[in-house]
Amino acid sequence: MPTGGDPFRRDAAIENAKECKERWGCPNRTGRPLELPPDLAAEARHVATVTGTVEAAGCPLECITYADPWVVEITKAVALAADLHIPVAEQLGRDLTTADLQALSALKSAQGAAWKSDDKIREQKRDQERRNARRGAP
Repeated sequence: MPTGGDPFRRDAAIENAKECKERWGCPNRTGRPLELPPDLAAEARHVATVTGTVEAAGCPLECITYADPWVVEITKAVALAADLHIPVAEQLGRDLTTADLQALSALKSAQGAAWKSDDKIREQKRDQERRNARRGAP
């Protein structure tokens, strides 16, 4: 988390990270059973809904932070390909496998769903602003 060089903000960010780590049971939740508090369980359900994945029993970001090396490889290749306009296979330095193609399809679907969601949120905000403007509200 950027803190702008402010030691107070840095310390607060570190303290928050420690609290989150403890509450979620990161990074080694497999060493002990973890029953999530209601607020974290709701967050895990929300992440599962948005990502179309199985609901996490612990931190929903664990699968990203501790991802299989192949997941990291394909995800980085996609990001570099998008930024540098170089084909994914060239970024990987190998031909694409069936698993690679399935992953690329899933990434594209997730990206489309995220854009659709973002568009819906923007439209809702515009509608709210229009209603507020008609009422004379700020």
